[in-house]
Amino acid sequence: VPHTNIFQSITPDVLHQLYQGIIKRLIEWIKEACSEAEIDAHCRRLPPNHNIRLFLKGISHLSRVSGTEHNQICRFLLGIVIGIQLPGNLNNARLTRAIRAILDFLYLTQYPCHTDQTLVLLDDALTRFHDNKDIFLDLGIRSNFNLPKLHSFRHYVHMIKMYGTTDNYNTEYTERLHIDLTKDAYRATNHKDEYSQMTLWLERREKMLWHDNFVQWRLVGDLALQERSPPDMDYCRAIKMTKHPTVKRVPLDLIMQDYGATFFTAALARYVVGRNQPGLSAAQLEREAAHIILPFDAVATFHRIKFHAIDARGFRDSSSTVDSVHSQPSWKDKRGHTIPARFDTVLVNEGDGGITGVNGYRVAQVRVVFTLTSKAMDLLFPAGPVKPPTHLAYVEWFTPFQQPESHHGLYKISHLMRHGEHLASIIDVSDIHRSVHLFPNFGAVVPREWTSSTVLELCSSFFVNSFSDRHAYLTIV
Repeated sequence: VPHTNIFQSITPDVLHQLYQGIIKRLIEWIKEACSEAEIDAHCRRLPPNHNIRLFLKGISHLSRVSGTEHNQICRFLLGIVIGIQLPGNLNNARLTRAIRAILDFLYLTQYPCHTDQTLVLLDDALTRFHDNKDIFLDLGIRSNFNLPKLHSFRHYVHMIKMYGTTDNYNTEYTERLHIDLTKDAYRATNHKDEYSQMTLWLERREKMLWHDNFVQWRLVGDLALQERSPPDMDYCRAIKMTKHPTVKRVPLDLIMQDYGATFFTAALARYVVGRNQPGLSAAQLEREAAHIILPFDAVATFHRIKFHAIDARGFRDSSSTVDSVHSQPSWKDKRGHTIPARFDTVLVNEGDGGITGVNGYRVAQVRVVFTLTSKAMDLLFPAGPVKPPTHLAYVEWFTPFQQPESHHGLYKISHLMRHGEHLASIIDVSDIHRSVHLFPNFGAVVPREWTSSTVLELCSSFFVNSFSDRHAYLTIV
């Protein structure tokens, strides 16, 4: 065809070139390079998180894996190979760097907007993969990398400059319509002469949708035209707490026993003094806290903190929960089965945290989310210029962020201990920025006594997962 460049019509496809292409191959290579039993053992011992799907049976025996499942595996893929043994005692560093590079390329590719700087980072991620991919040759897994889908990555920057971000032409969005326009329509038929029935069913659905939109328009009237905001990288979130507590009254001794909040009363006393008398030194605060008497013997607890998204126009989407934090002791279901306790880890703003980066943030594990009665609040916090918050949380701290590790770029942290005990504090729930997922430092062989529900207590050091979702990838840098 004259005046036509056929190659420019082959646009990048995140679903088939990345998730169902190179990511699928990468997982197969990792299974060949490492022991499948050890990989599955790592998967079964990852701590839970709102944005992480736990494959408690492992990933080595999965078949017909969908793009969505590959997306879910990518969120913890790096964490299960850190420190794992390779055949022939080969250095694990090149494998880790190669996986990190591909994941960086994957996440950068899906940015909703790009700048010259992000496109340079995209190109750099691909270069880092090519610099370290020879580890698969040394392991005997590959003899060459003549893969058309891998070659297509070199054209991503050019195509993004020409056609815009990849969400404009990713087939993942159109394939989602297979469910709405085909599968659901077929289920509505009697499976005989289905085409005419499917067409009629879809036609009726469209008419009902149009009528509903017409009714809503007549009820609301013409809305003023709103300026459409361009896509940006801000992921604004708002905390949502339930109107009523999960448990209305939990005695303080059960707070310490069931929730593991060993120093709850002492931490609350320090919080009260710090709130009423800001500016005291640590020694002065301890002396004043020793004289605090709590005027209650029980508190109301909440077992979940939810986060809702706020769009560029400032509207909150209450229909979906984009993140959540659990702090729930063990309990029994209707069949009498014991459900393990779950105490999630969070990213806490210590006062000067920004939109991106870890400066001003600290990781903590939430043990109790609670409120005090209005009478107790009046007694503990006399009338002052600043009203105390309604919801408080007892948290156990991790060590501050240092420099990220050189091979995989993740931050290493551990429990903050003092005299053999966890260092804990009471904080405002509003200071919780988001949940955060931690990779246990498994070492060469994972201890078999660890489980998904106990690994946060039994493991001594962790790596902060920056791939749990796009917001984490932007924040934990």
